[in-house]
Amino acid sequence: MRNARNRSVKHHYIPQCYLRQFAIKYKGNKGCQLKVFDRQTGKSFRANVKDVACQNYFNRITVDGMHPEELERAMSEYETKLAAALVRINEARSLENKEDRAHLITLIGLTALRNPTIRENIRKVHEDVGKMNIAARLSSQQTYEASVEQAKREGALPKDYDVTYDEMKAAFQGGSFKLVLNNNALVSLALQLLDHIMPLLFRRGWHLLRAPTVSGGFITSDRPFCLMWSDPARRTSPRPPGLALQATDIYFPISRQLAVVGAFNVANTIEDVDEARVAVANSAMTDGADRQVYARDHSFRYAQTLKEKPRCGNQLVSDKRFPRKGK
Repeated sequence: MRNARNRSVKHHYIPQCYLRQFAIKYKGNKGCQLKVFDRQTGKSFRANVKDVACQNYFNRITVDGMHPEELERAMSEYETKLAAALVRINEARSLENKEDRAHLITLIGLTALRNPTIRENIRKVHEDVGKMNIAARLSSQQTYEASVEQAKREGALPKDYDVTYDEMKAAFQGGSFKLVLNNNALVSLALQLLDHIMPLLFRRGWHLLRAPTVSGGFITSDRPFCLMWSDPARRTSPRPPGLALQATDIYFPISRQLAVVGAFNVANTIEDVDEARVAVANSAMTDGADRQVYARDHSFRYAQTLKEKPRCGNQLVSDKRFPRKGK
């Protein structure tokens, strides 16, 4: 077993092998580096792929009989296969290889669920449900005491639990009551959701977009999964698209030269697109990023519509449509 000093700390929620598809590989110890556009600081800078789209101990779990890094190790094994698949996809400029396409679709599913924002949303939902549950149990002293006794019998509370109804009610109403969902629960819930969404992803057909070789190319972000209504006119609707709904598209950049759009009731197809189409696709990343957009350099273009004149990458951090977000 590894000792504490040898444990991995930075766990990537966006795989490094994927980020390398948008990076420049330098000689020596500089490794693969991306141009990072950070909406929180309003700055752009170069960074190694190992230092972005990661969070300390993101995959760490605590389960009896299981190593805390078991999930991180499993992800590393998958990413080894994914890395080879991405190389083959980029060399072939197609998704004809079914196994490689399956690895890509799995990546799309993982990035849809495994990021800090989704985890926070899951935590918030469970916190809200938990508070409603507690409020119901505090509706009367009799209800509270009965639920405490039941919890003790089931082992959910220790036998010496002695918080009174008045103490619990005062803490709950005073705002000092806090519900905590640990990392084990967050990881488990994300994996359960993944089991539900993967069949929906495999039911879609995937339209491969190929950028011009002289293009600034596609860009990505710390949240590359983008679900939208197929009809651009509906994208400003207050009704959000759902993963199981017809007339929805999933956009996902694969590399600087390739991207895919997944939709129901379509075949797997290929299209060579021009710089204008690449620019519109890139706006999905600038709009949907949680904090950072990643590109090879400043040479990419982005635009919200085909009618709009594309903007240059070096305009992004000062663009009002790429607003800063507080910490």
